[in-house]
Amino acid sequence: MKRYLFILLLFFCGINYVKANNINIQRVSLRDTNRVAKTVVIKINISWDNSWRDSINWDAAWLYFKYKKINDSAWKWKHGNFSTTGNYPGISTSPLKIVVPSDLKGAFLYRSGIGEGNIKSDSVCFVWNYGSDASINIDSVELRFFATEMVFVPEGSFSIGDGNGKDKSSNSFQNKYAENNYVTISRNWSPLVNTFVNNNYYGSDDVTVYKDGIRISGTDGIDVNNDKITDHPNYPVGYRAFYSMKYEVTQGQYADFLNTLTLRDSNVNSYSDTNSLKKLNTRLKLAYQSLDPYFSYNPVEKYRHTIAFDSVNNKYTVSRPDRAIGQVYQQHVLAFCDWAGLRPMSELEFEKAARGPLPPYYRSYYNNNNYNYADTTTTNWTGGEYAWGNDTTVARISNMTSNIKFTFSGLENGTERFSNYNVLRRYINPINNNGMNSYAIEGGDGGSGPLRVGIFASDTSSRLSSGASYYGVMDLSKNVTEYVISLGSNGSRNFSYLVHGDGSLNVYGLATEFTPSNNGMLYIGSELRWLQKNGSISERNNNGQQGSNGFRSVRTATVFD
Repeated sequence: MKRYLFILLLFFCGINYVKANNINIQRVSLRDTNRVAKTVVIKINISWDNSWRDSINWDAAWLYFKYKKINDSAWKWKHGNFSTTGNYPGISTSPLKIVVPSDLKGAFLYRSGIGEGNIKSDSVCFVWNYGSDASINIDSVELRFFATEMVFVPEGSFSIGDGNGKDKSSNSFQNKYAENNYVTISRNWSPLVNTFVNNNYYGSDDVTVYKDGIRISGTDGIDVNNDKITDHPNYPVGYRAFYSMKYEVTQGQYADFLNTLTLRDSNVNSYSDTNSLKKLNTRLKLAYQSLDPYFSYNPVEKYRHTIAFDSVNNKYTVSRPDRAIGQVYQQHVLAFCDWAGLRPMSELEFEKAARGPLPPYYRSYYNNNNYNYADTTTTNWTGGEYAWGNDTTVARISNMTSNIKFTFSGLENGTERFSNYNVLRRYINPINNNGMNSYAIEGGDGGSGPLRVGIFASDTSSRLSSGASYYGVMDLSKNVTEYVISLGSNGSRNFSYLVHGDGSLNVYGLATEFTPSNNGMLYIGSELRWLQKNGSISERNNNGQQGSNGFRSVRTATVFD
C-alpha cells in the first residue's frame, strides 16, 4: 500500500540571555512501523544556536506534534503521544538527553552535560504510540511538528516582594508583621505574607491576601488560616523546578495554534458569523469566535497585530511571526497552554524566574524620588529592581524623557533592532509608542504595540543590555505585559502545578484542563512606564495597555530533570 505522509515543520525562534537563537527542524520522517504494537518512529534532525548548560540551569527544546487523517476536517487535529522508552537523542555535536513527561504530551531535549555553543543533532528518534491516540491509518496521515525553546528554572528558595511596596512597587508582597520587608520562600512555612494596600489602590486581591495574610511553603503549598496546615497544596508557589518559555508567545505561534485546533466532538450551538468565514466549517467558526481577538470586528487600530484570516485558503496568516502576541485575554492564554501541553505561569514563578535565588534589592531614587536631574555620567541614577539585575550603570534623565525616538534598523522581518538603543535607555519600553510616555518609533511598521521577542539581545549584548533574567529568560521586564495566575483569590489559589494541557479544546475553542475563575489571572511586570513603576519584578499593578497584553507558558519539571 502506498503511504501518504504530509509533514509540516513549525518551529519557533528563541533568544537566550546573550545571543539570538534559531531552532530548526528538518527531514522529518516516519520509520519502523510496528502494526502489532501500533508504534512508529518519528525521525528528525534538529539544531539551535547558543545552547548552554552550566551548574545552575540549562536551555531545552519542548517538542510536540499534531496529526490528522488526510483530507479530514481542519478542527480534527489530534495531539500525539510519545513513548517514554525507545527514544534516541541522535548523533549530536554535544551529548543530549530526552525526557518525556508521564502524560506523554511532548518531550524535552537538552544537553546531558555542562557545555555551551550551537547544537546540531541528526537522526533524533521519538517513538509514537499511535495506537493509544486514536483510530488512524498510519499510511495516510498528516503531521505537524512543533518546537519551542524553554529555560529550566531549578528547585530552590527565592524571595517575593522587593522591600518597598509602600512607596514604589504597587501592592507588592511583604511580611505582614514587618511591613516593607520581602519574604523568602523555602521548604518551611513562611511568615505571614500580605500586600501593601493604600486608600487609593485596593488591587484585585481578596481580604485573605491584602489584609489577613497567608503562609507559603515551597513543598506544602498555601495556608490561609495561619495554622500551618495546607489549604491549597498544589498552587505553583515557585519553589519546585519548572520550565519557562524563553520568551513571550509570538504571533507566529498563535497563528499556528489557530490553524491546528483539536476540538472535542460535540454538538454545535450558535456562533457569530462574518463574511470572511462563510466558507468555514460551523465548528471552526464557533472556536474562532472564542480564540480570534478580531473575529467579530475589524478595527482601524490593531496595535501591531498581524494575524489575519485568509478567506481564500481558509487559514490564518501572519506577516510578523516573531512579534509578541499582544491582543489576548484569559481564555486565549488558557486555550493556547492546553493546546501546547503546557500551563500558565504563576505570579510567584514569575518573580523566581526573574530574580533567581538572590535577595531583592530596591534602591531609592535620587532627588526626591525622581531621576538624576544632574544629568552627569558620574552620579548614578537608581530605581526599581528589574529582571536584568542590580546595577549601578548611569541612566540619565536625558535618556528618559518623552522626546526620545527609537529607530528600527530596517524592515521588521525578524532581524530588526533599534539602531539607537543603548544600555542607558534600558528602562524605556518602546512598546509605549504614542502611549502615555509619547515615545516615538521611527522606521519599520510604526504604530504602538508589541515588538519582536528578544529584540534587545545581540551577539555582543550582556545580560544587562539584553534584558535577560537571572536564569536567562527574556523580556520579563519589557515588551508586552504578561498574564500570570495570581494569589489574589480562592479560585486562583486552587490552580495546580500538576495540571498541564492535554492538547484538546472543547467545541467552543476553550480550555478543558484549566478552570478560569474570577480574578484568576493578573497582569504583572513588563510594561515599563516612564515613572518607572511598572516593569519591576514585584510590581502588581494589574493594568495593561490596550493591544499589549501577552503571556508565556510553563511546564512543571519531572523528577528526571
